[in-house]
This record gives sequence, structure tokens and C-alpha cells, in this order.
Amino acid sequence: MRGSNGQRRKGWKIAGALLIVAGLLAGCGQGENQAVNNSPSTDNQATAKPSEPLKLSMMNMYYSAEPPKTDNEAVKMIEQYTGTELDITWVPNSAYNDKINATIAAGELPKIMMIAGNKGQGIINAVQSGLFWEIGPYLKDYPNLSKLNPMVLSNISVEGKVYGIFRSRPLAREGIILRKDWLDGVGLAEPKTIDDFYNVIKAFSTMDPDKNGKADTYGMYEGRGLNGFQTILSWYGGPNLYGIENDKVVPDFLTKQYVEALKLYKKLYDEKLINQDFAVVPGTKRQEAVNQGKAGLIISTLDDVNAGFNDLAKANPNAVLDVVSRINGPEGERLMLFNGGYVGAYMFPKTSVKTEEELKQILGFMDKLADKDMQNLFEWGIEGKHYKVENGKPVRTDGKAYETDINSIYQIRFDDGSLADAGEDAPIVRKYKQMFKDNADIAVANPAESFQSPTLAEKGSEITKIIQDARVKFIMGDIDEAGWNAALEQWKKSGGDNVIEEYTAQYLQLKK
Repeated sequence: MRGSNGQRRKGWKIAGALLIVAGLLAGCGQGENQAVNNSPSTDNQATAKPSEPLKLSMMNMYYSAEPPKTDNEAVKMIEQYTGTELDITWVPNSAYNDKINATIAAGELPKIMMIAGNKGQGIINAVQSGLFWEIGPYLKDYPNLSKLNPMVLSNISVEGKVYGIFRSRPLAREGIILRKDWLDGVGLAEPKTIDDFYNVIKAFSTMDPDKNGKADTYGMYEGRGLNGFQTILSWYGGPNLYGIENDKVVPDFLTKQYVEALKLYKKLYDEKLINQDFAVVPGTKRQEAVNQGKAGLIISTLDDVNAGFNDLAKANPNAVLDVVSRINGPEGERLMLFNGGYVGAYMFPKTSVKTEEELKQILGFMDKLADKDMQNLFEWGIEGKHYKVENGKPVRTDGKAYETDINSIYQIRFDDGSLADAGEDAPIVRKYKQMFKDNADIAVANPAESFQSPTLAEKGSEITKIIQDARVKFIMGDIDEAGWNAALEQWKKSGGDNVIEEYTAQYLQLKK
């Protein structure tokens, strides 16, 4: 795979194609020294111990206030365990795309690229130009990579082929976070049905749940993105963004279930049970509303309950939060598969990873990164510093140090946490973790997750806005059902029909 002029011309073609789509890419970094050792053995066992560290470059993002320190102890432990020497370029989330463009312009790519927007048209173009290794055929040779969820692998695939290792997320992650003390105060039980859900919201709005003698609470707080809409749509039996009807791919907003969900939102709005300014409120304000005692519930990722409401506890030590995940609707209990079951993927450019042998070495590193010891490192940190062991279980001892040392590098992690030791978590944490496991069985997948639409790539923002605007107008009463149907027709004529045709053609091809 080295040396020929034809291959050099192919490399130039790949690099040129990548530069063209640079503005759309979502992850890359700098090249580094060639790797050694660590290719999988023929008996499918873990990689052999290297005689010298495997030098790898990676670009990744961070969400903390400051980038991880260069002497981060956890990174050193990863290097020691995996037999590597890591050169990680850390970039703040807000500047990630800009840094990607600059790195591409410099003509240097890392061996391992964490690509957040792996379904962006720029990445799709780069894949189709031959920039990235197809890794699907190699996964079976690695103990951990061979166990990656097949459905999620399908979701990240391009034209049926796998080009990356996805960063796993719980399959059904969203639900209701509510004030349990308010629920008890108004004399209601945990909602089990859509009617129960409405009744809880109404009680939180009208029965003075905070006992201050004022009508100053909302049952549910919403943001301009209608963050809870997809979850409510799942309760009504709607599809996850797209569904299949008579061998045709159909967007969720063309279904009757979508209209039912809209009508519930309109009812909540008309009765002033949700905040009337939802159309202009950032989604982050929803947690703030709960923290300030303005609202009794939000629909969110359930694990937010563990980190997003510290201000509530400070303001009201008697406040109690709880989580609810399953609501029984017309088609039983259903939840949307969260974000396809992943957030971003690791991909490996051929311009940096030049041989199949080197690719296998890197996949060996990725495989070891998902071992039990590494999962425990990400989950709990370093024993004696971030946790201690009591009764055979890890117990967090220094949350602040964990945030600084481990959470700052957490974006490296891609495993699903299934091998990590169960610890002495708070009851609410144990509850939502069990929900994540139980709800995987009722997660509704998007059948078009792996499809590409040239029309959507070209006109996506324009035609998506038609639906988003009409949805808000319907809820606020500016248009009726006839107006909603008119917006659907506008979407179809503006390119929507082409999207349906393009997706349906791919669905039928895969069905053969």
C-alpha cells in the first residue's frame, strides 16, 4: 500500500476533496509518529504488549472551563494500561469546528479523529472520497469492539459500511424529571398514562404546589426547541424522526400521531400550564425554572437529575426530585432511541494511518480503551483520590477532583459502561441507571438514521424551518389544522418530496 504514483494521486484527490468540505467537518487533529506493535493476534485475543509505546495523535473536545492538564494523571494511566504515548489536541466544544477547519487547511490530520457530526454532509463527502478507513470487517477481531451494538453500528454506517467507532450513549435516555414533594403535596401518584401526565401538569399549575398562596408556577417548562416533544410523540406511537408506511419512508410530522402531540401542547399552552414564552426561551432555562421553583417538571435526559439541580437543593433543602421514564400510550410503552444510541464517532484517516497494519494497531488501542479497568477509570476515577472501596463497592469521595481530573477528559470514552463496577450510588442515580437498562427494550429506532439525502443536505435548513415555524404557530393558535396541512404541502413542494424519494430508494435497496 505504499509508493506508487497512482496511490499518491489518489491521496491528493482525497486531500482535495476534504479541503472542499472542510467547513462542514466536525472533528480532526494533527498527524504524529508512526505506530508500532499492537496488531490483533490471529486467535482474536487482545493486542500484544508493545516493546515500545504506540505513538498516537488524537483531536478531541472538552466541555470544562479549562482544558485537561498536560500531566493529567488519568491520561498517564490510560497510556500505561494501553501501552501508548498519546498526543491529544484538546479543543473547547464551542471552537471545535473552527479548529477543524484550521487543521485541515494546515494539511495535517491525526491518526484518531473524534468527529462529533459524523453525519454532516462534509463528512459523508469525505467518506465517499475515500478519506477514511472502513473498519467494519476488522471489528470481529477484537474482544470489546466485536460486541458493539449492531443497531448503532448500522446507524453510523454510510451506504451500509462502517467507518467509525461510535461513542455510546444510553439507547432510551429521556423521560420526566419532576418535583416529588410537589407531587405528594397535590395528592397525585407518579404518572402512568398521558392523561396522568396532563393531570400532574395541571395540578402543578393550579393547586399552589409550593404553598405560597400565589398562582406563580407552571406545570411544565419548555424551551424553543420543544425539548420534550419527541418523547411525547413516542408516547402517542409516533416514529423516531422517520417511519415506514407501505414501503415508503415517511417523516414523523406527516403522521397522525404528530398532530396528536401538537394538540396536547396546544392544550397545555391554551390553559397556561406551560410557560407562554416557550418559543423564545433557550432550552437551558428549563432546569433553571425548576431550580427557582417556577416549574414542577421538565422532559429531559434522566441523568440530568444528578447534576443539573444543585441550585434547587441550595434554595430549598426540602425539595425532592424524581424521575419517570415509561408512559403508557395507544401503542403501549415506547421511547425514542436517543440520538441513534451514540454521540459522535472515532474515525481514522488514510492520510495519517497509511497501512492496514497501522490501522490494526490503533484498533487494538481502542479495544483496550473499553476494557473493564478503563471503564472503571472513567466511571470512578483513581482509587484513593476520587473514590474508596466499601463493602466491595466504589464510593465517590471527592467529586470536585473527579470533575477536574476525569470529567475533563471524559470525551475520550466511547464504551457503554457495562463492564464498570456498580458503586454505592445515590438512590436516584441507581434508579435512572436501571431505567436506562430496562428501557433499551422499548427504544424506537429511526429507520433512516444511516441514509443520506442530497436534497436535505442542500435545503435542510430551509425546509426544516417550515415545519418548526408551523409547529410553534399551531401550538400558539396562529394557525389551525388546515394551516398545519398547508405547511406540510409547502414542505413537500420545497424539496420534501425529493427527500422522501431519496430515503425510500435507500430503504428499498437495503431491504433487498
